[in-house]
Amino acid sequence: MGEMDHYSTGVDFIFWPFMYHKRIVADKISWIRMGTTVATNALLERKGERIALLITKGFKDLLFIGNQTRPRIFDFDIQIPPVGVLYEEVLEVDERVIPYDESCQMGDAGEVKETGFGKQVIVEREPDSEEVKRILKSIANKGIKSIAVVFLHSFV
Repeated sequence: MGEMDHYSTGVDFIFWPFMYHKRIVADKISWIRMGTTVATNALLERKGERIALLITKGFKDLLFIGNQTRPRIFDFDIQIPPVGVLYEEVLEVDERVIPYDESCQMGDAGEVKETGFGKQVIVEREPDSEEVKRILKSIANKGIKSIAVVFLHSFV
């Protein structure tokens, strides 16, 4: 974390009294999750690296469209208000996985594989590694050093 190492101080401050008085046994702690608003603030204030968005093919406009909220829903002349997207470049990757369970009727859409989290998915289309390399190279050539990856069902 470099300069940001002082964020661990908060964890030390909270847990040290408990550990010192033997109310918490450190080897029983498998992980600690801590959140800060540093990244959110950097995004909102437009500070930090330029960002490219890699997204599942066919969903390029997803974050731009959002929830389709418009002031006059029946107006034929739709004016989308400026949203000030947080990314500079959007690139699509031709890939698709589908969550799988026993009731899923798409088993023949691709190969069923198990994820690292013990869930099953249907791999309909694996990303083409050469295509991904080309995309990453084009991002690097533009001087963009930060990438957000949004693939459908990637949480599984």
